[in-house]
Amino acid sequence: MKFFVTIFFIFFSFNTEAFEFKEITTEKGIKFWFVEDRNIPLVSLSFSLNGGAVNDKKNKDGTTNLMASLLDEGTENFSSLDYKLALKDCGAKIYFSADREKIDGTFRVVSNQIQKGFWLLQEAVNFPKFDKNEITKVKNQIEASIKIDQSDVSTIASDMFNKHFFLDKSFSRKIKGTIKSLKNISRKDIFESYKLNFNKNGLTIGIAGDIDEQNAKKYIDYVFGDLPENAKESKIKFSKLNKGEKKHNIETPQATVIFGQKGLRRTDDNYFAARIANYVLGGGSFQSRLYKEVREKRGLVYSISTYLLPYKNDGLILGAFQTRNETVRETIEQVKEQWDKILNNGITKKEFSEAKTYYKGSFSRNFTNTLSIANLLKIVQYYDLGNDYFKNRERIINNIKLKQVNNVASNFFKSDELFFVVVGKLKE
Repeated sequence: MKFFVTIFFIFFSFNTEAFEFKEITTEKGIKFWFVEDRNIPLVSLSFSLNGGAVNDKKNKDGTTNLMASLLDEGTENFSSLDYKLALKDCGAKIYFSADREKIDGTFRVVSNQIQKGFWLLQEAVNFPKFDKNEITKVKNQIEASIKIDQSDVSTIASDMFNKHFFLDKSFSRKIKGTIKSLKNISRKDIFESYKLNFNKNGLTIGIAGDIDEQNAKKYIDYVFGDLPENAKESKIKFSKLNKGEKKHNIETPQATVIFGQKGLRRTDDNYFAARIANYVLGGGSFQSRLYKEVREKRGLVYSISTYLLPYKNDGLILGAFQTRNETVRETIEQVKEQWDKILNNGITKKEFSEAKTYYKGSFSRNFTNTLSIANLLKIVQYYDLGNDYFKNRERIINNIKLKQVNNVASNFFKSDELFFVVVGKLKE
């Protein structure tokens, strides 16, 4: 089965005649999206698997991240060193990571080494060894990273925010885990995590580059075709989110503040309208109201920003800034004030026009190389945006009216639902 959508691509610009995106189903029933691009001798693949840290067992936070970090550390047929040398020898790069709701993988290989490259990828996907010595090594690496995080104010604030904002504790788990939880993770736990996450349910794939359709189908089946179909899909919904403030006193010259509230899922009809409103509020860098008011006018921060963070079945709006310890309260009140202004008064025609122009023009930045194309193809599938997304995106943005944006703002930006985490040397 195929679905053809013409999208445009020239490095750093669009041209509707440049190449064609195809939706393809392999012989083993795996759907993927594909762009053939013969300009550069590279093939790139990006994929996601449903699962992630939300599935970590109690007191074993970090299991999924540990498992993902071990996938390129040796297979049943390769030691860790031999595997890395084989990748280097054929000009291939493989990277795996875990977040809260999924496992992500990226793969790139020079096209004249495509057979060997995909062979090495399928080794990692299907035959990970999880060698005891490698487990110890990677655990030590993660522990060292955690120790560094423990002295980083921004990381402390982020961890605190996640811990207290998400009242559903399965979602507030630390992706890396803790030094204590890592010690609780056995080799058996890692294998169980692998079996839970690596399956065809929710598998999302984008591939782009110097490869034809038939070979793309062949290699996708070769790598993923034998994965099972029996694992459950994580469906994250933020039913319980905190509001108010949480403070943590530490000796630091500046306070770090992270704040947020419930947002919109990526498929919400009002998502682009909310993005336009957020661009005006805090997402538009130097052009945003928060930057102009809090940075330029009052000099309270060096930078401040907000952004929409979508998950597959829900979403958040988040923001952050650093300020002097003595100006934390004033800055928080200014954030709330701008939140209320956009809720009560909306945005202006000028702000609306500038934000729309930005979003129409910024999309081309996603098409700078084969890996970014493959990743974008995967993301559009992952969020169920539809195979007409590329064709319809600009039309959807063009059709958004100022009234719609302001209606969304009046129902979306609610300062009384904001949750702030403050880390610094604070006065009670």
